[in-house]
Amino acid sequence: MTAPLFNRVSFILLFITFWVIRAYYVRRTRDPNAPRTRAERREAMKREGISGILLVVLTPIELVIILIYAWGPVWMNWADLVFPIWIYWLGVVLMVVSIPLMGWVHRTLGKHYSYALETKEEQMLVTTGPYGRVRHPLYSAHNLFNLGMVLLTAYIPLVVFAVIGVPITYLRMKDEERMMMEQFGSKYEEYMKKTGRIFPKL
Repeated sequence: MTAPLFNRVSFILLFITFWVIRAYYVRRTRDPNAPRTRAERREAMKREGISGILLVVLTPIELVIILIYAWGPVWMNWADLVFPIWIYWLGVVLMVVSIPLMGWVHRTLGKHYSYALETKEEQMLVTTGPYGRVRHPLYSAHNLFNLGMVLLTAYIPLVVFAVIGVPITYLRMKDEERMMMEQFGSKYEEYMKKTGRIFPKL
């Protein structure tokens, strides 16, 4: 198997694994008595503001780019970067590590997870598991996954999207923290002092 083919097959398998597991946990958090349609979920994202709108707009574009990469047409050969072999393997490792981390976060959050920036009536401040050291461990998992994806694919369009995603992720974390401050007040402020945003405090 050639290196580019190995990279593509590895990426496809890890990408599907990550999102199938994530979809499983997300589905478990949905309220069967008040299910939301896809359109309603998109509207909830848009109500977040600029970060939610950008995610709604850019996600399908990124999916198209991923499909083009997986297909590997000759006319996109210009977009393939060449990295040392250890860089590709580092990408594999990061993507693999992100999967159990993502599952751990979802198991810890349980019914308190929400895809949009919103609080639920029974919302509580989760400070156990990965949340004992990091305020946004789900973003940590996604960042590991995205960095691994960039290193493994060495695909210029995905590199560009990863760079674009950094300020969007930062903005969304700030918005989420502001929302949690409004919900939990000084309790969340104290929690912020003890934890890192996406990396544990030393």
